[in-house]
Amino acid sequence: MSRRLFVGATVWAGAACVPRQTWLLLEGDRVAGVGSQEEPPPQADAVVELPGRHVLPGFVDVHLHLSQAAWFARGTDGWSWRTLGEALRTVQFAAAASPQAPWLLFWNAARWTWPQGRLPTTAELEAVAPGRAVLISTVDMHRGAISLAGLEAAGLAASGVQAALGNDLGRDRRGRPTGELWEAAFGIALQRALADCAAHAEQSGPGTVLAAEAGRYLAHGITHAHDPYVAPDRHEQMLALDGASPLRVSWATGSNAGMHSRPPGAAGAPDGPYGQAGREVKLFADGGDRCAIQLPSRALTGLLSGAILESWRLKGVGPLREALRRKTVVGPRRLHTPYLRYTDAELADLVTGYAAADIRLRIHALGNLAGAQAARVLRQVGVAEGAATIDHLMLLDPATADAVAESGATVSYQPGFLPRYGPMLTGSRADRYATVFGGRLLADAGCPPAISSDHPSGPLDPLGNLRAAVDRQIGDAQALQPDQALTEREAVRAATVAAARSLGLPGGGLAAGQPADLVVCTGHPFAPGTRIAQTWIAGDQAWPPLAGDEQGL
Repeated sequence: MSRRLFVGATVWAGAACVPRQTWLLLEGDRVAGVGSQEEPPPQADAVVELPGRHVLPGFVDVHLHLSQAAWFARGTDGWSWRTLGEALRTVQFAAAASPQAPWLLFWNAARWTWPQGRLPTTAELEAVAPGRAVLISTVDMHRGAISLAGLEAAGLAASGVQAALGNDLGRDRRGRPTGELWEAAFGIALQRALADCAAHAEQSGPGTVLAAEAGRYLAHGITHAHDPYVAPDRHEQMLALDGASPLRVSWATGSNAGMHSRPPGAAGAPDGPYGQAGREVKLFADGGDRCAIQLPSRALTGLLSGAILESWRLKGVGPLREALRRKTVVGPRRLHTPYLRYTDAELADLVTGYAAADIRLRIHALGNLAGAQAARVLRQVGVAEGAATIDHLMLLDPATADAVAESGATVSYQPGFLPRYGPMLTGSRADRYATVFGGRLLADAGCPPAISSDHPSGPLDPLGNLRAAVDRQIGDAQALQPDQALTEREAVRAATVAAARSLGLPGGGLAAGQPADLVVCTGHPFAPGTRIAQTWIAGDQAWPPLAGDEQGL
């Protein structure tokens, strides 16, 4: 069993991730020891000199859509679009450039930055790409636009299917589909489109595509990627990836129909384990744009004023129209958006069945009303501490943070969303009435969060996400709610130790007996110019790949 000694670096040691300049010893696939100031370096088979560098535990991204993001290169990034017209011109160009593609796919449409504030209709898509299956996804992957041919290809054209989807499928006053998709309808279309793209890419094959995506994560210092949704019929593909890639991979299951559809129950879940972690299922307590929030009633005036000002700034009615379309129930003291996906009884029924089968729960809750429901149901059912994770909690309040802590759930949040969504949240004035990605609020409530990316909806770079948790910058040197910042040590711990523990994995950090998963940074991880130099998994360098004569040193 080889012994490798790292010297000259600052090691962020132990479960607390305390940085100190010392040596680190690996023996086989485990950490054998971390030096103290007085201890001389031990003997080793190989010495790795790392002057001026920082060694951190490997990044564990517990919310990363690997199986979907792997196919995004087959589409077009729409983040730079600033009008509806730009989007339609890009679709027209893609239709001409890719006549054989089964789908024309477009990602990251930030429609809130457009004066029109909406996605294209079926009629508009038909005009620029006649007869083609087109799917446009918003940044959050909860909403999209689809063409008439896309509706047919996704199995969404039948009247019975459309009726079952209810408000998740946009319709005009005559009941005809407009092409606007939400939640379950969008998830079904996305799943069909990705499956068709995989079949079309038969020469390279899904294994090659997934392996290339895994390699990209290694280059970012990610040693464990947890996909929050993999359809049961894609389970074998992920098992093959886990066996072929040095990246540690795990995932949650759900419905074969699509990510946002109701899962079938424990009997429909594939046997485990799911890669490097136990079995898990993804549930959605609320949606994306249609998230379930509760605010003081006085927020109504502020939110409406924010929408008017955004419409004025963009010189279009889009933001105001969106605000007026959003369902809102106003009471004497509170207002709320009625976008919970389940009643308490329905959610409890699902949670009870999965918990009884020893399947971990991962519950999407973007708004505080959904977060409160998730926490309430977990306590009501009696789910064991650490057997559930609540994702996101983008909008939060102290009472909900306390309820989440009391439920025993872990929390995965995405501070990397702050630069992307921060201007929208401040423009709508939502930040005046709720805590936004409240890392400090959660930590103080006794629920230390795990940092994740939600890639491709959020930025993949773990170092950037660490910095966002600490500086909370949203552009123009503006920090959003800086009192919600984590310390540097807390942020590193949240992206490594706390993240691993949230999956039921060893979470002792760089300490004796722990897995030898680590990243070497070129400098201090919070310095803007620092990048990943090396990624090590199970005691071996996984990135950059070693030359043949360097293997086994």
